[in-house]
Formats: sequence, C-alpha cells, structure tokens
Amino acid sequence: MRRRPRRHKIISGRHIFAVLIAVFALVGGYAGYRLIMTEVDYTAAQNEYAQLRIFAPNADGTYTTTTNTTTGTEGTAEDAENDAVPDLSEINPDYIAWIRIDGTDIDYPVVRGPDNFKYLNTTFTGDRNPSGTIFMDSENQNGFDFFAILHGHNMRDGSMFAGLHRFTDNRFRTEHSEVTIYSIDKGVLVYKIFAVKLTNINDAVFDLPLKGFNEKADYFSGFGFSETDLRDSIDILVLATCTVGERNERLLVFAAHVHG
Repeated sequence: MRRRPRRHKIISGRHIFAVLIAVFALVGGYAGYRLIMTEVDYTAAQNEYAQLRIFAPNADGTYTTTTNTTTGTEGTAEDAENDAVPDLSEINPDYIAWIRIDGTDIDYPVVRGPDNFKYLNTTFTGDRNPSGTIFMDSENQNGFDFFAILHGHNMRDGSMFAGLHRFTDNRFRTEHSEVTIYSIDKGVLVYKIFAVKLTNINDAVFDLPLKGFNEKADYFSGFGFSETDLRDSIDILVLATCTVGERNERLLVFAAHVHG
C-alpha cells in the first residue's frame, strides 16, 4: 500500500517532464518562426527600397534613368531631359524628398503622412513591414524651411536610420558630416551635422514643430546659433531614431543648412 503513492509521484513527474519538453519545443518553434519572418520582412523591405532607387536623383539632383511605372521598362536620358522621369509622388502622394547621408547606407525616399503613426510599419509602396518609411514629423507645416524633424527606425539589419548611430563617434562625424536632401519643393539641400544627442521622447525638440520662433531660437541657442542666423540664414534638420536601450530613448542627429 505504501508503494502506490510513490508510483503515482513517478508517473506525475514523467508527465510534467513531458509537458515541459512540449512547452520548450513550442516556444523554440515559435521563436524560430519569428526569426524567419523577421528575415523575410528585412529582405522584402530591402528589395523594395533597392527598386525605388531606380527613381532616385543623382548627386546634382538630376535623373539619368527613367522607368515607365506602367510597363516597368527603362527609358533614356533623353526622356529624363523631357521630364519623363516619374516623380515618386506618382507612386506615393506623400513623397516629399529623398535623403542621402555621407558615409552611411541611408539612401531613402522621405514621406510626410497624416500623422506620425502611418509609416511606422508601412513601407513607401504601402506594404505592412516593421521597417516602415523615413518620414517627416506630421507637425512640420513648413516642410524643410527653418526646422524639420525626420523619423526612421533603427533596424537590426542596419537599414533605415540605423546608420545614424555611427555619428556618435566623433571622428566619424568629422569625416562624414553631410546630409543631402533632394526636396521636390526646394531642390538640393546640403546640411552639415553639428551635434548628436542621446535623449528620450520627452525632449523639447519634439514639441518645436508646434512652437513659435522664440521657442526654436531658445532651444538652438544652446548649440551656439543666434536668433538672427536662425531667422535669416540657417535651417535646422533633426534626424531621430530609437536605440537598443530603453523603449523611450532616442538618438538625435542635428544638422544645419546655410542658405543665402
């Protein structure tokens, strides 16, 4: 009679062990599935943006290659001179510019959506994807005039705005300081990076699109800019991305464009 409870315990222990193995197998299988799907998402986004670079401007803002958006056939340089190159706004009406950053793989179209959520997980052509799209803060009513914020993900495969983290290295920032914006309204805008800041989503810079000139001048006076310069000859561009730290942590890269 005394052995039965012991046998019962042994059987229960075996059952528990079997259940644990099953649970671990399910967890491992799900983790493997998520890893595969993540790689699929990365590849899909990379392929999309690689294809979009067919429409990207050259360094001087001109175009040498055209592609018919209906047939997918390549055009000629002569077509480009005749304005036959399709504006990327024909593919996505939210398109406002193209961005390239010296020394990085950042080479993407820029959009401005109705809010700051649409393009967090939507690619330029409208596919659901965690890579999203580089987008201007929806509260930037004046585009690239005076002050603008661009948001982009810090993707683990190094895509989108992950390259901004290279500018935390002072030497790299000195050797690669140019951010070029090819705006559909303003043409080619060359910005020079002047500062990098590790902060969070509560930083006052994220409120500036809604503030007036005085608030903007106060914020950037800390970087050595005078009110006169900010009003008359300097436009500020802020590039924002997340980090591998806390959820609300952000890396900001500041750049200035001097105009006549």
